[in-house]
Amino acid sequence: MIKSLKKLEKNLGFKLQDNIFCLAIDTATKSGIAMISILKGKIRIKTFILALPPLPKDLEEKSEKYSQHLSDFVNLVDKELIPNISISNNSILILENSFLKINVVTFGFLRCLQGILYAKLCDKFNEIKIIFPTTARKLVGFQSHLPKGSKGKDKKKEIMRWISNVVEEKIIDDNIADALLLAFAGLKKE
Repeated sequence: MIKSLKKLEKNLGFKLQDNIFCLAIDTATKSGIAMISILKGKIRIKTFILALPPLPKDLEEKSEKYSQHLSDFVNLVDKELIPNISISNNSILILENSFLKINVVTFGFLRCLQGILYAKLCDKFNEIKIIFPTTARKLVGFQSHLPKGSKGKDKKKEIMRWISNVVEEKIIDDNIADALLLAFAGLKKE
């Protein structure tokens, strides 16, 4: 993964904040996590996934399933995310803002996950940004070259290729690509 802030800025086409720690989370049942430390022109990027386990088949009621998932997510945040965070004096938390597309139940569930992350992490960061995916793409200058009406999978692949070029390493998970894109949007100098 890229190590030089100057090179990363060249690849992005804009300046990033320096001397900062950033945690960006693409919130979903399989959440992409990007932790970026920038210090004196050097950058360290660590990425990983927080994936909720499959729910038992015997849970019939949707509300029961969501309740179990939310409980599992709290445990994942406590056990796998919080211990990996190395907060500095200057830090920013960037969460993906979900939007209502078609399924109101999924929208509500994603908002619950976002709320859990906010509640667990808000006191650890100097600044918090909640950014819509489309806004993040605009902020970093990502331009899709796909025709209108293309499948979501094709757009995800296009974003993964774009992020791979920016960080100079092949990114094979769309959740990681989304988390990195969120991080770069949130770290962009205004």
